[in-house]
Amino acid sequence: MASRESPAAFSSQSPVVIGNDGGASVFQPAFTSLSEVGAPLFSARHRTSTATAPLFSTVADTAATKKTIDDYVKDRGGNLVIRKVLIANNGMAATKAIFSMRQWAYMELGDERAVQFVAMASPEDIKANAEFIRLAESFVEVPGGKNSNNYANVPLITKLAQETGADAVWPGWGHASEKPELPDSLAKIGVKFIGPTAPVMSALGDKIAANILAQTAQVPSIPWSGSYGGPDDGPLQADLTPECTIPDEIFRKATCTTVEEAIQAAERIGYEEGLMIEASEGGGGKGIRFVDNEEDLRNAFIQVQNEVVGSPIFVMQLCKNARHLEVQIVGDQHGNAVALNGRDCSTQRRFQKIFEEGPPTIAKPETFKKMQLAAQRLTQSIGYQGAGTVEYLYNAATDKYFFLELNPRLQVGHPVTGITDVNMPATQLQVAMGIPLYNIPQIRSLYGRDDIYGTDPIDFMEEEYKPIKTHVIAARITAENPDEGFKPTSGIIERLMFQSTNSVWGYFSVGANGGIHEFADSQFGHLFAKGANREQARKALIFALKQIEVRGEISTTVAYLVQLLETKEFIENTVDTSWLDGLICEKSVSVELDKDLTVVSAAVFRAFHHVKEATEELKESFRKGQVSVGAIPAINSFDLEVAYDDVKYPFHVERKAPDTFILTCGESTIKVQVTENAEGSLIAKFGGAAHRIVGMHEPLVLRLVVDGNTVLMPEIFDPSELRTDVTGKVVRYLQENGGDVEAGQPYVEVEAMKMIMALKSSESGKITHTLSPGSVISAGDMLASLELKDPSKVKKIGTFEGKLSIDGSDEETSPMDDLKNLLAGFSGDAEVVAQRPFDGVTDPEEAAAIVTDAFTEFLRVETIFAGKLLDDVVRDLTQANADNLQVVIADTQAHQQLCNRARLMLAMLRQVELVSDRFGAARLPEILMNVLGQLAELKDKVYGEIALAADELIRQSKVPSFESRAEELRAQLNNPGTDLIELSKSSTLSAGVDLLTSLFTNSTSDVKMAAMEVYVRRVYQAQRILDLEVTERDGRLTCFFTFQFADVEQSEAPRHGILSVVPSFDALKQDISGILENLSQRIDEAHIRAVEEAPFNNFKDPQFNMFLFAMNNQIPNFAAGVAKHGRRNAPPLSMVHVAIADGKTGEIKDFEDLLVEHRPDLGDLGVQEVDLLIPNNKKDPSYFTFPENNGFVEDPIRRNVRPRLGSYEIDV
Repeated sequence: MASRESPAAFSSQSPVVIGNDGGASVFQPAFTSLSEVGAPLFSARHRTSTATAPLFSTVADTAATKKTIDDYVKDRGGNLVIRKVLIANNGMAATKAIFSMRQWAYMELGDERAVQFVAMASPEDIKANAEFIRLAESFVEVPGGKNSNNYANVPLITKLAQETGADAVWPGWGHASEKPELPDSLAKIGVKFIGPTAPVMSALGDKIAANILAQTAQVPSIPWSGSYGGPDDGPLQADLTPECTIPDEIFRKATCTTVEEAIQAAERIGYEEGLMIEASEGGGGKGIRFVDNEEDLRNAFIQVQNEVVGSPIFVMQLCKNARHLEVQIVGDQHGNAVALNGRDCSTQRRFQKIFEEGPPTIAKPETFKKMQLAAQRLTQSIGYQGAGTVEYLYNAATDKYFFLELNPRLQVGHPVTGITDVNMPATQLQVAMGIPLYNIPQIRSLYGRDDIYGTDPIDFMEEEYKPIKTHVIAARITAENPDEGFKPTSGIIERLMFQSTNSVWGYFSVGANGGIHEFADSQFGHLFAKGANREQARKALIFALKQIEVRGEISTTVAYLVQLLETKEFIENTVDTSWLDGLICEKSVSVELDKDLTVVSAAVFRAFHHVKEATEELKESFRKGQVSVGAIPAINSFDLEVAYDDVKYPFHVERKAPDTFILTCGESTIKVQVTENAEGSLIAKFGGAAHRIVGMHEPLVLRLVVDGNTVLMPEIFDPSELRTDVTGKVVRYLQENGGDVEAGQPYVEVEAMKMIMALKSSESGKITHTLSPGSVISAGDMLASLELKDPSKVKKIGTFEGKLSIDGSDEETSPMDDLKNLLAGFSGDAEVVAQRPFDGVTDPEEAAAIVTDAFTEFLRVETIFAGKLLDDVVRDLTQANADNLQVVIADTQAHQQLCNRARLMLAMLRQVELVSDRFGAARLPEILMNVLGQLAELKDKVYGEIALAADELIRQSKVPSFESRAEELRAQLNNPGTDLIELSKSSTLSAGVDLLTSLFTNSTSDVKMAAMEVYVRRVYQAQRILDLEVTERDGRLTCFFTFQFADVEQSEAPRHGILSVVPSFDALKQDISGILENLSQRIDEAHIRAVEEAPFNNFKDPQFNMFLFAMNNQIPNFAAGVAKHGRRNAPPLSMVHVAIADGKTGEIKDFEDLLVEHRPDLGDLGVQEVDLLIPNNKKDPSYFTFPENNGFVEDPIRRNVRPRLGSYEIDV
């Protein structure tokens, strides 16, 4: 028979999501067909659902498949038909009950609505959009606040049961489930209580009475206030009265009504093993405290009294190294009792179960069988009806077990009993309808009956059920913060996502836009994982927990549970009931995030929300008619601080794009790309990895979830203020007003999520109460102030210095994205951004499209603002874009960064040459020419440089292409009839002078020699060239020439120059000496020739001596041979030009170093300046000038300026 609770009944493995789009809480896709979501909640006290859609639609709704509940009860031997059930509970209990009983009704009767459910709903549950309200056919609104006002209010429950016409009340667990007054009062009005009778509940539900009964039944017990274990004070025993109660005088002996009585009992038992102070009516971790000394006992006794008001209290010795094992029992009205295996609940925190698993593999099979039989005998002997749990402490080392208590109710962990394929809430319902246990089909199947609809009796004390072949581990999902001592948290749950599989399923008590309120139980989910053995179930549960996502205002234990499941002790199954508390005390298990990852994630979260909030504030100001845009720069460049682990991290943030931030902290610079998905989570990429970040600002703290792990980042606070981080109410202050309190000492007890917890002082000093006991508090409220005992000892917050461990490098953004972002007004290096888009571009049309689009976007923005007042433009933009104010911000932001965008435009204008030069295009595309024309027409002064550069490009574009002009010039030079001197003077050559340099390496010797001659003559056209010779000298094409300035007498000594072409810069390093030697030889030859041709040669002739002096100043070598005249103080008169044939510049500094190395030779030759010429393919050459008066260091002002000696003042 198909399992009623096992995941085998689940028809899909698709994920179900609870979020703003709605969804289900029980993760079975078929469950989502129940569609009451969206129905309005009535303001009256009672609302009836209008939903008519069937819960399960996989089976045809026909008479052939349906069976009435009347027929079923009659056929199964029952005596009461229950058609309507009041659910006197909320949260997980109500959700699970409705689902399980609905599932049974459909699977067994073919009608999920065979039983109707009425929910009780407090205002807090309605506000939290609690899931159980949606599931019920109707709900009744009940008073809010603590549970004594509603779910534990017996008169109210009884009244509602009568008013709603309920046939029965399902109490669940907690609240009124263990109050004997409830079944008693319901019986008086003829409403069935789904659970034990009042007398039995009173006897067994009370831990004191249960222990006395267990001792009476000879079940072993440990020392407690009802059994001190000595020879003369043996265990208390009692025979039940006809009303199934313990005689008062015996019950009183086991009870501690005052702190003094508890101290006396503790002294008799002894503190050595530790003691438990327990409320007999407590449960679920409430009303129980561990102590090992008298001082702690005094405080614990009061806490237990406050948590379970009015409950008797007892003291029991702690059983160390014990396992907590449970037996699930069910009794019926016919005297039958069945044990449905059990659970191991040893993983506990403060006696609240964290994991439950079954079957309990730690106990020997034969021992656990004895425990089940003992539980059956105990419950059967007192006529127990309904579901209950007999709990034991088990010592694995000795194989001994001790009675702990009997819970007369269903427990949270009951779905683990699904290993038996028995639906526990449905079994409760059937027992309440008077059906014998042996007539319940699922139980008959468990005991191997072929005819599960038979009626033959089963002897549960003698017969054994079928072997259990599945292991199940359950994990409770709670709204608690493990890093803060498991403090309960409350608030909205915005999204919950969980992936169900064939081996993992779960139940959650929250729905769309739901939450956990301060009066609710902290548990909101329960996950179950099954496997063929314990290890398979453990791994399945771990995987499921890692996939679960809970986002909202609460903290959860999800990540911590994973850590526990992966510990060696849990894997090896060696835990005991004190194991987890020990881990918590030692903090040996914790979910720790890398500190720097946490800090950077917090900075990313705050940066993103700073931009989001500042942008929204600016839009709101536009909506109000304001036109100020001064806040825009602060959206993109700002500072923020992150405080973590007593260190303050100051960040500077630069926004490089809508989704890109540059974070700078200390010595670290980190690039972050961040986007917000539809769920509101941030996906941030930095340090080579992507991270999911969710944050929530709360009083005193930033709650940050990074990659599924929650961390609380406290704000920098005033240590003299004691504030609460929980919501609830003040129970009592622990010091007198004005009294002293020490750091780490509890100063107040508060009630939150039905738990009493002590808050500790962060510093020492005198305390002043700011509230009174009973005050309702919210997280962040100040509870007390401190006059600090020693202000100098207050923990100091340091400032981070150094480098974060996060790698700052990341993948580069697209060059086109960088261009787009800089045009949009984000920061960037204009020169780099302008160049990168053209790297690798091979298509001239693509290159032209890039610059055209960039110019067009620049013009689009600037034409909006050009010539207008900024306020007027903003006002017009706001009116035109009222539905999209982001446009106003974007356009204004771009215009505000005009300086950097103008630099980008100038750099892009230089890139336009790529279209014609790099790709050899004859003309620029028409569309680009049009855009250049628009740039050239920009009138404002701020656009002047851009307009001039655009106009120059337009002018240049009208000149024939480089190749055609170079070819025309080459043809002229190769024509023997061309007069080179006349060509050098031609006006038509002005646009082609620099073209001559491209012919210095022409394959035709005559062409390159003619090009060199014409080039020199043209460059020196303002001078009088006396002599010029182009020749090959030492393998170098060289031009020697002498000249005079046109405005000096011809009798003045001539000047000398050399232009030499070398293959490369490396070759120049070798050839520089040879070039200077060539110049020296040429000067010497000219000097000698001048002397020989002189009209006078008499040394006594004054004119001859004047000539020698002039020549000596020109040629020091000659002076040494003719006359001893000094040279060093004479002005430099020679020129050196060098052309690098391969067009590669090399490092200018290297060339400067080379000249400095040969500076003595340059000085001896009287070199005035050295010019370096670099021919460029298909474009003008590059020029670099190194004047003697600058130490032969480049003059940057003259870079790329062709030498024009006529423009320089020469001192002769």
